[in-house]
Amino acid sequence: VGVMGPWTCDPLLARALPEVASRLAVARLNRDPTLNQGYWWDAVVLAEACRTPQAVTGLLNVERYATGLVGPLNPATCGAAGLLAAAWNKPLVSWSCLGDVEGLDTLVTPMPEPAGVLHAVLRFFRWAHVAVISAPQDLWREVGQGLAQDLRARGLPVTVVTAAGTQEDEAHEALRRVQRADGVRVVVMCMHSVLLGGEEQRVLLEKAEDMRMTDGTYVFVPYDALTFPLPYHRVPYPVLANNTKLRLAYDAVLTITVDSPNITFHEALRQAKETYEIPAHIDPTQV
Repeated sequence: VGVMGPWTCDPLLARALPEVASRLAVARLNRDPTLNQGYWWDAVVLAEACRTPQAVTGLLNVERYATGLVGPLNPATCGAAGLLAAAWNKPLVSWSCLGDVEGLDTLVTPMPEPAGVLHAVLRFFRWAHVAVISAPQDLWREVGQGLAQDLRARGLPVTVVTAAGTQEDEAHEALRRVQRADGVRVVVMCMHSVLLGGEEQRVLLEKAEDMRMTDGTYVFVPYDALTFPLPYHRVPYPVLANNTKLRLAYDAVLTITVDSPNITFHEALRQAKETYEIPAHIDPTQV
């Protein structure tokens, strides 16, 4: 199984430890005869370029050593990966594809589509007008553009699609565009969650607090939490405890995440560490 990223282009993504995670997955798969069906599984994390065009080119060598693919993180690469996988008759298991997936005959979606979940929540609250603000990196820009196209295809007006980095003036300009747009109710943030160390989101939310946009006028939704189970039950997040302005701004944040009712992500890692399935030096709270 080829595990696609890219994982090395971003320090927060690197903390996902794809090598450790893939080894843990195949080790458990190989121990369970009801799942492995007599096959021996192995996984390799693919080395990929950070820029989207080069990442697509790098996929051409995958056919020789992978019988199936997991990923990629970048929705812009997903279309090319899906077409190649279909041509090779190899399954592509991906949670990141956005928009039209016609022709991706071997695509397997392992969880509810994040854009579909977001659309259901927006429809429930009757929040129609949406703005999308992404981090400036290639990956997040592609996520933002893909999400905007997907929501528009579902009938929602997305009037603002812009990017903002870690500079306050960038966040200010992006939020001014939101204020100038007519009727925007929801701001979707396509960037790393501030709870996990995302600087772009911290700057954006603090600037929104300065601009009095966190008083209930706007709802800020982190996109990344839609794709994994963000721990939320009795979990302290020091970044909120140590930053009053951010804590006040966070009242305007609506987090939608994958539920894990029986065990949290950190608890599952802790158990794997206790049974020596992952290296002893790994701190589950830092993954």
